[in-house]
Amino acid sequence: MDKTKLRAIKLVIVSLLAFGSTASAQADGVYIGAGIYRADTDAGHDTTPSGFIGYNFLDTNFFMASVEAGYYDLGNTSNNNLKLEASAITAGGVMALPLGPIFEFYAKAGLAFLDAETKTSRMRNQQNDQKAYYGVGANLDILDTIDIYAEYLYFDTSYDAGIAGVGIKLAF
Repeated sequence: MDKTKLRAIKLVIVSLLAFGSTASAQADGVYIGAGIYRADTDAGHDTTPSGFIGYNFLDTNFFMASVEAGYYDLGNTSNNNLKLEASAITAGGVMALPLGPIFEFYAKAGLAFLDAETKTSRMRNQQNDQKAYYGVGANLDILDTIDIYAEYLYFDTSYDAGIAGVGIKLAF
């Protein structure tokens, strides 16, 4: 495991422990999610899987806040000039606004630990970098502990990576 991924895992564990120790009495707790995304980069499009784990440390009728760690496959794409294979491990926060008992809008932002390999006809470049990511989405509460979500995330990279997807989120 390279140093960047190891640092990302350590950051996620420390963040979850820090926020877990300050949990509100109204917090929902741990959740996991997984989805299927459409990755769009300078090199093309790809359908990719992704997953995340989070901790909801504040849950009121008007506002919710969570910390979250995830893995997002940014695709294995190519066009005439460029081949790109990229992924990101993320650590960030989620702020949500509930609209009624079963629907909420949310925004995500944080730090992405990117691992990318780009190839052209003349060169090959391996890139490990830390960049910002951000996005928006919406949840539909199917059952008390099961949500269906749709979201769009943008990764601030040199190859313009954006992903849009849908998935399921389970709360414990």
